[in-house]
Amino acid sequence: MYIYEVTRSKGLYFGRHIVIAKNEENAKKLVADMLNVFQTAIFYRPTDFEVSDPIDPNNYREETVIY
Repeated sequence: MYIYEVTRSKGLYFGRHIVIAKNEENAKKLVADMLNVFQTAIFYRPTDFEVSDPIDPNNYREETVIY
């Protein structure tokens, strides 16, 4: 498993989600599926998102909250 930062690929500021997934495609699908549970007017697709390279937790210099 890898840690990814998932953001919206275009449009208004969306924020970010930190996801643990096997690959980039699964990370995008997890975010889209999670957001679609709460949406009534917008339907997200995995192609609506961008994914960072895998994040190595050892690259952080200090402790941090992942949200």
